[in-house]
Amino acid sequence: MMYARGFDGFGGCFGYGTGLVGPWIIMGIGVLLLAAVTIAAMVLFKKASHKKMDEGALDILKLRYAKGEMSEEEYLRMKKVLGK
Repeated sequence: MMYARGFDGFGGCFGYGTGLVGPWIIMGIGVLLLAAVTIAAMVLFKKASHKKMDEGALDILKLRYAKGEMSEEEYLRMKKVLGK
């Protein structure tokens, strides 16, 4: 038998155990990375969809003002309420 550091006769991972821990660590890191990418994509998508809705409301407001459906004072007041 060989008696060298990292070899215990069972094919151990990192020199310890039976080698069953290594694959679980790699899979755990993969799952964490996948979760991080998924959460980041959801946050970015949510921000983009809110931005589109805000721009849509402002576009409608501009269109109503352009059609003459509201006065300048009403337009400015509503624009201020929208935060633009």
